Amino acid sequence: MSNASVFVHRPSSATAYTPKSVRRAFGVTAAALVIAGGITACSSDDTADDGPCAPTAASRTDGARPISLSTPEVKLVSPGTGPAQELAVVPATTAPQKVTLTTSSLEASIAPTDRGSDANQVQRTQQQLATPITARTICDDPSSLEFSIGSPTSKDLELSELLPELDGSTGGLSYTDGMVPTRLRLKPTDGSQSPARSALEQSLLEALNYSVPLPTSPVGAGATWTSVRTVSAAATVTQTMNVTLARRDGNVVTLDVKIDETPVNSIFSIPGSDDKLHISRFSMSGSGTLTVDLTKRFPVAGSLAVKGGRELVGDDANRPILQQNEFTLTWKATK
Repeated sequence: MSNASVFVHRPSSATAYTPKSVRRAFGVTAAALVIAGGITACSSDDTADDGPCAPTAASRTDGARPISLSTPEVKLVSPGTGPAQELAVVPATTAPQKVTLTTSSLEASIAPTDRGSDANQVQRTQQQLATPITARTICDDPSSLEFSIGSPTSKDLELSELLPELDGSTGGLSYTDGMVPTRLRLKPTDGSQSPARSALEQSLLEALNYSVPLPTSPVGAGATWTSVRTVSAAATVTQTMNVTLARRDGNVVTLDVKIDETPVNSIFSIPGSDDKLHISRFSMSGSGTLTVDLTKRFPVAGSLAVKGGRELVGDDANRPILQQNEFTLTWKATK
């Protein structure tokens, strides 16, 4: 196997993007990529219930595709100072939560153009998506919610033309203690096309893979804890979060977060192919601040950003692929 240009988004369980140069070099077809990404044809134009809470978990029975999420291990490092209180999550059933999730992935690589070529090429791509979400807690099951998607927008003009078809997509989420999402259920509309579905799925999964869990023990101001989860994709990584309780005002808490990721092994699997590359160098870290309302499931404000790079080697160790990666997410409450 020779080196080739490889473009994928930062590690996540979402569909990875692979450029035409990789498909040519490794014989990866567009159909294979769709299958690898798990984008299915099952979808519906049905919209979620518009009441203050959802009467049933419709996404469990209406054909929505279930996607399991990595469960982090949370360890309290310091309980903080002052009166200790539980960060108890009690989702409200009196009104839906409306937020906009914005994610942006930027990748740049320097790599050989094709098999046997001495020339290098530089590739750069960015995918940005802003998605309005309306979430409703299940009326009699606070561990689950149902959500509906509005019309996402993107700075990518080609993708942007396809996004209005996602308006009305539905899904659900299951949670365990500490505000930890364990399963996503997603059902795009019948009329939406694969590139739009893939972008939506990837944006949601990457955001959920960066969800910040809460400790289940009582904590005070300045409390710190760690979250460690394994995120599997082209490169499987161990993600470590160091979290500090910066402020608490009633049900609203502000969390300062630092993130570091390290590869579990040296294997980089090219999406949609059996070919693999060797990870010879890897670095990915970041930070951010999130505001969480304990009566809601999604953050109400804040952002996280991570960046780094990696060196990938194929048959010719003298001609590695050099990549730079950046990912940002922002949560904003909407009316």
